Amino acid sequence: MLRVIASRNAKEYYAESLKREDYYTEGQEIRGEWQGIGAEKLGLSGAVDQAAFDALCENRRPGTDERLTQRNKGNRIVGYDFNFHCPKSVSVVYEFTRDERILDAFKQSVNQTMREIESEIKTRVRQKGANENRTTGNMVWAEFVHFTARPVNGFPDPHLHAHCYAFNTTWDEAEKKWKAGQFRDLKADAPYFEAAFHARFARQLAEAGYRIERTAKGWELAGVPKRVLDEFSRRTEQVERKAKELGITSAREKDGLAALTRERKHKQLSKTELRELWDKRISKDERAAIENSLRQSGSGSPRISEMKAMDFAIQHCYERASIVTDKELLRQALRYGVGDVNVEQVKRQLLRDEFIKEDANGHQWFTTNQVLAEERRLIDFVQSGNGKFRRFKSSAHEFQNETLSEEQRNAVLHVLHSTDRVTAIRGGAGTGKTTMMKETVAAIESTGQKVFTFAPSAEASRGVLRSVQNSKLHEQVRGQVIWIDEAGLLGARTLARVAVLAERQNCRIILSGDTAQHRAVERGDALRLLEKHAGLQAAELKEIWRQKADSHKAIVAELRAGDLEPAFKQLEKLGMLRELEPEQRRETLAADYVSAVKKGKSALVISPTHYEGERVTARIRECLKQTGKLRSDEREFLQLRNLQWTEAQRADTRSYQTGLVVQFHQNVAGFRRGERVTVTGQDEQGRVSVKHQSDETALLPLDQATRFQVYEPRTIALAAGDLIRITQNGFTKTKQRLNNGDLKKVEGFTKDGDLKLANGWVVSKDFGHWTHGYCLTSYSSQSKSVDCVFIAESAESFRAAGREQFYVSVSRFKQALTIYTDDKHELLRAVSKTSRRPSATDLMINKSPEATRLGDSKKGLVQRQSVEKNVDQSQSESQARRREAVPVRRRHPVDRHVRQSYSKGITR
Repeated sequence: MLRVIASRNAKEYYAESLKREDYYTEGQEIRGEWQGIGAEKLGLSGAVDQAAFDALCENRRPGTDERLTQRNKGNRIVGYDFNFHCPKSVSVVYEFTRDERILDAFKQSVNQTMREIESEIKTRVRQKGANENRTTGNMVWAEFVHFTARPVNGFPDPHLHAHCYAFNTTWDEAEKKWKAGQFRDLKADAPYFEAAFHARFARQLAEAGYRIERTAKGWELAGVPKRVLDEFSRRTEQVERKAKELGITSAREKDGLAALTRERKHKQLSKTELRELWDKRISKDERAAIENSLRQSGSGSPRISEMKAMDFAIQHCYERASIVTDKELLRQALRYGVGDVNVEQVKRQLLRDEFIKEDANGHQWFTTNQVLAEERRLIDFVQSGNGKFRRFKSSAHEFQNETLSEEQRNAVLHVLHSTDRVTAIRGGAGTGKTTMMKETVAAIESTGQKVFTFAPSAEASRGVLRSVQNSKLHEQVRGQVIWIDEAGLLGARTLARVAVLAERQNCRIILSGDTAQHRAVERGDALRLLEKHAGLQAAELKEIWRQKADSHKAIVAELRAGDLEPAFKQLEKLGMLRELEPEQRRETLAADYVSAVKKGKSALVISPTHYEGERVTARIRECLKQTGKLRSDEREFLQLRNLQWTEAQRADTRSYQTGLVVQFHQNVAGFRRGERVTVTGQDEQGRVSVKHQSDETALLPLDQATRFQVYEPRTIALAAGDLIRITQNGFTKTKQRLNNGDLKKVEGFTKDGDLKLANGWVVSKDFGHWTHGYCLTSYSSQSKSVDCVFIAESAESFRAAGREQFYVSVSRFKQALTIYTDDKHELLRAVSKTSRRPSATDLMINKSPEATRLGDSKKGLVQRQSVEKNVDQSQSESQARRREAVPVRRRHPVDRHVRQSYSKGITR
């Protein structure tokens, strides 16, 4: 683990957390040492002393009264603690075997990683009108190595870790002076540096003869019993238990909690005495297993090469993003190959020809030729179909719905008069898209064509993809129309497959949606891509119908436009924004929700995170029980939580732990569609073994990861009167369809223990794909409309907050809205950030900013030729993943190269 913690009171930090001088004689720490090129420039080397440390804390050059950096504010950040933590098995093996090679490897790995961090430190440049950061490549830090964790019940557990306290100063050679450092990017890149540290450390231990066992969260030394790891993790267990008790989830808050639960060390305990205490806590067999860890036989799994590690990173990262930083690619590759791969050799994998790189905003961004070609095919698909079709309706249209506004009528006619293969309607939340859609569909079908519509939901992307894979649908849509609502939720990969189907079956596509709301989970925001780069012209619906009051409409309109400050002022003015303490906040929200329900209003609670939503739900259910709306006698049922792994993660052996549930959504040899199996472990070759309901065992076909999902089994308490939400498509016991996102009320239970719904349907007690339906995430709430909306958005959820999330959440109400938070100002800050992300095409356009679309100008043509040159250079190593044949019709001769290189298919 690597954590980067800012510190203002560094003197106290040194005394309390780093120095611990009274324990050196007991051998629980090593005296601190000065490190870094910056330290050398200041003449600091060897052991850290209090005077020099204090001088740097006071922004003075050690040994003098000379100020170090120009600014000397009292509240300035003095430095940052980069702390490195070993896996628990390493700490245990080191303490029980005293193999000094472990300590040497640890210190070397820490030093190498800190030197890499140092090479990237920057400082601000503001001279002569400049406004940029410059790399200086030097830092000053004090390194402290500790061997134990904080005590629990009087004495500590083994825990090898290091604190590298980096002072907020760096030497700017260009300006010939010491200046404050820019640590923001280093903190943001901490996950990469953590992976680099572990890759270096694990590889050195592997070379020393230890066998590395990769786990879902990282790695351990093979052979150390799990009970031993749990036994010596009391401090972690203590902090986690307290965090759960207080409802704390973020790492930052847990760091603060660690300080609150901290006990003082007992300096009378020597290292020898500690080892005697530790020895009494394990059995002889466990002690023998620890001592034999160096003699563990090799794993049956083949060594992971640097190329294979980067293959994993590519597949994992580009499933949900079109462009990725170099640090994220490296992080994923290093984590995957930990124990086998060399950090520098993994970095060389970024030179592969399949990558396209561009520097932007101080970062190196990478996309691949495949991702870019996929977007290019989508753009060409739209452009090549313009003006190639007859109008949907050549005669004058007689409107059936006389209440349609002029704007809605224009949108209907925009579709009916379109001669393009792809037609679009853009509409904000509550602007009457559904009403307009009904009129348009009826008009098209009156001409004899059938419209295949996909219902609006946050699961639109997944639903469309499953439908596109349905062979029966392929023939049904021939010459017909596919209408996808909530198209802003569609990724480029899914829409590309729809495009392939449409071209093969000569059918047309209508897209309706809003790019100001939530984006796709998978890579590529397809609707935005086509509007921006394909010239897709959309009819726009702006007039808001869901909210009736002008003040309410103004709030929603301002949020859609990104004008958050005036929207917040109006929310406060109308009493819709309430700042309350945690317990009062949840209590008040629950009472308000129950009151609305009792009045017969439709109501919905929305929160950005499941965690905050679950806490609010618990309070609502208590209130409902108190008012008699919910029976107090509840029963526990199986609940399956989708782990949302990427295909690469599902194909990775180390992702799996005993007890996880795998459900197939397509047939695979030995497994039926809809079948569930339980993970029972791994065999000697590292293959995942599973158990059927018949108790028959089998190996999980990891090469068929596209055909199943993985779930964590839990329990959920349900009572008569409960509101539940279906989380995956399925069927009742009598074959009525249950749709993902449906809200259902529990009437009671059958004598067999199954769930009886208010509409009379009976659902098997083992269905599992359900959760309480009182509080939804904003993703799940998109497309919903209710009388009263209650938004729970406190600091517990700020990390998941954003402009699109807030706009979707607020715009669900028709009559009443209340937002409950613990900090209005921080809420505004949190929802000001956007989730919009660049496409691969955007990345390439940055090289030619004047070109607004590929092919729009002479510069655009040159840019396309540059893209195609990169596409032609794709190497065979990127061809390992399976592809499906995709014949694509091109409009421009320069597309010949793209077609030749990538007509083989769409990236999976």
